[in-house]
Amino acid sequence: MKDSAASTGTSSLNRVAAIESEWRQTIRKSRLQTFAWMILVSIILLGSVELSAVGKSSVDAGWIDRIASFVDRLIPDLRADALFAGRQVDGSLASWFYDLPRWLEAMRETVAMAFVGTVVGGLMALGLSFQAAANLNRNAFLRHTVRRGFDAARTIPDVILALIFAAAFSLGAVAGVLTIIITTMGSLGKLFSECMENAEMNQVDAIEGVGGNRLLQLRFGILPQLLPQILSYWLLRMEINLSVAAALGIVGAGGIGMELERAISFTEFDTYLAILILIVFCIFVIDLVSEQLRHRLIGLTQ
Repeated sequence: MKDSAASTGTSSLNRVAAIESEWRQTIRKSRLQTFAWMILVSIILLGSVELSAVGKSSVDAGWIDRIASFVDRLIPDLRADALFAGRQVDGSLASWFYDLPRWLEAMRETVAMAFVGTVVGGLMALGLSFQAAANLNRNAFLRHTVRRGFDAARTIPDVILALIFAAAFSLGAVAGVLTIIITTMGSLGKLFSECMENAEMNQVDAIEGVGGNRLLQLRFGILPQLLPQILSYWLLRMEINLSVAAALGIVGAGGIGMELERAISFTEFDTYLAILILIVFCIFVIDLVSEQLRHRLIGLTQ
């Protein structure tokens, strides 16, 4: 009996030793793989920096002075004693934001462009994303066709699309709206379809079991469980599109971007900063509104 017990104990110790040895080998292998990936990524990064000539500047060691000089030109010459004086007084806020009514009107156009483009592009993305989700569409050809369409829509740079539409429809907000619709459809279509692939199919099967058609299955089986995530992506895209709409104005697509382009052309750097502050403020407001909408939708109270 003692020999049997000793043999059993020795066997248990051997198994424990084997498990520990295997665990150490696994940890060692994982660390080696991590180290190898770090080396590979570092080599690719260094090669990219070299090929892009990021480290080679035409101003040599004077680039810090250039940045400091540029920042200094951005900051307006405000005076504390005249801060809240009228528009004609140098050093006042009113003289800095000297063309605020015109900028607000241009900003209104930019927000309208972003809103229309986001809503229309998002609706198109939502409708097509059902066809791009593998768990909702078993037709591989149609699914891959829709996905490649999303890839093409978000791959073409915004500025290139805006220039194409500006040439086709003339300068103005139409070119900007069409550009935002296409890019929004491409980006949100990918995100929405990936969300739907993570959906639980039990609800869909239950609705199908009681005779619900395909539309009812998607409406009541998929959308309710994914709506907070879809809305979050949608609202985030709205913020991005506001920045995109402002940038597109520089190439003639309307909105506040045209005022930015004018300020850059006439080297009015303090005006450039004032318009940027206005854009950032609008994004802050949209972010606060979208946060409240999302919290209300998921029932989160603060």
